[in-house]
Amino acid sequence: MKKIVLCALAISIVACKAQQPKDIEEANPVEYANTITASELKDHLYTFASDEFMGRETGEPGQKMAAAYLKKEYQTLGIPSPLGADDYFQEVPSSVFTRGDVKDTENVLAYIKGSSLPEEVLVISSHYDHLGVDAEGNIFNGADDDGSGTVAILEIAEAFKKAQEDGFTPKRSILFLNVTGEEKGLVGSKYYTDNPVFPLSQTVANLNIDMIGRIGEGMESAGDYVYLIGSDRLSTELHDLSE
Repeated sequence: MKKIVLCALAISIVACKAQQPKDIEEANPVEYANTITASELKDHLYTFASDEFMGRETGEPGQKMAAAYLKKEYQTLGIPSPLGADDYFQEVPSSVFTRGDVKDTENVLAYIKGSSLPEEVLVISSHYDHLGVDAEGNIFNGADDDGSGTVAILEIAEAFKKAQEDGFTPKRSILFLNVTGEEKGLVGSKYYTDNPVFPLSQTVANLNIDMIGRIGEGMESAGDYVYLIGSDRLSTELHDLSE
């Protein structure tokens, strides 16, 4: 987890807060990565994947509760929405779904504006929906898929916010994007790319975090590690940075 934050910090490149400029060399990414703790991740996940959220099926009450939880956490951290005011939701209408009878739903967005290159945007994303409840009343809690990635984003957002409060605002803007409808066919993420809040031409990278709650098979003795898929598809620079 902390390696993911270090990677994101390196991509964004820390810079200075307008009211109190600091030398970029003073920033220590490890210090802010260390604000991410197992206990806070656990607290978030035990709520987010609880029976109360009813499996977070897209468009259903449990998913709405999850969206409200994310909004409240971003507000508590003091991280605004790029949509302005109190609106953290990008509405995704039921009409864009082709599988089943899905109700209106929403992506959840929060945003830290960059300092010297604010027009360039790094997207850190996850999907926060899951499978809901079956006909027998069994709840699919979705702790790993993708409660784990979603609460990780909350912790990463907190780390970046702490750095900003200390005078180290990211050089590039960061969009924290929690998408809906993944289990219905990647609908929330497609809706964002079809209706981006920031032009895709200004999006420099997207780090998507999915199912990080378990140690991979054969990796039990590997210690801390990060498993990347697609880092060498579009950008050799991203691959080299991750290595």
